[in-house]
Amino acid sequence: MDEIKFGQAMEKEFEKKEILEIGKAIEEDIENPENDKTDAKSIVITILVILGIFGLLIGGFNFYNGITSAAVIDVDQLHQDNLNGNLDEDEGYVYNGYSFVKVDGLWWTEMDKFGTTLKVPLHFAPKEVEEIDIEGEFDPAFNIGEEVYIAIDPKVVNKYYTLSVSELSFNVVKGMDRIPVGSCTEAGNGCLDRDLISCENNPDNKPIVELSLSDEPSIVVEGTCIKVSGWEYGLVKAVDRLLYQWYGIME
Repeated sequence: MDEIKFGQAMEKEFEKKEILEIGKAIEEDIENPENDKTDAKSIVITILVILGIFGLLIGGFNFYNGITSAAVIDVDQLHQDNLNGNLDEDEGYVYNGYSFVKVDGLWWTEMDKFGTTLKVPLHFAPKEVEEIDIEGEFDPAFNIGEEVYIAIDPKVVNKYYTLSVSELSFNVVKGMDRIPVGSCTEAGNGCLDRDLISCENNPDNKPIVELSLSDEPSIVVEGTCIKVSGWEYGLVKAVDRLLYQWYGIME
């Protein structure tokens, strides 16, 4: 029995390291302009691997918090300093009762979720995404079931797109307690045996979040599908805006 528990612990540790390495690789890719011509198939495969890993982590809030607490040492102290008014606004501020502090390029907040304290790091803070409105009417059927389909465009060769999928999927798991399912908006490299669905092609009314490229960041709700659009970091901003709405931090 002890050997089984030890083996499971080792598997979780391996998954933790794998996730952190994927995130680090994505960030390094974005900072290196020479990597812009990444192969389309490898981008799609990377995204689907990310979704597969996050799907395995459903219900693992303590596991995720273990990752984040290992990555940042003084976040709790910074939150206390922030609440005491000891930080400049570019270091931290309070938004709708939630403390936000910036550490290593990420904005951290925390909340009570599903009976535990959830620590959330995102690339953009609420004030940076206030200009992005959420348009359309939401169908409550989106909240039915354990799965949420993350629909990606297999033609996109874009590192920011991969980062956006990663940020979205992690928070679908820990913030919604649901399983992200990798799917494609059309047939293409890496999409064999994947559902081909989108906001325009959703006959079964599955809960979908579709990511697409556009000049300006936007979020459009169409029944049980949410279309999140943007360009480069604009897409990441749109994803974060949606996540803040899900967490109840923004309307």
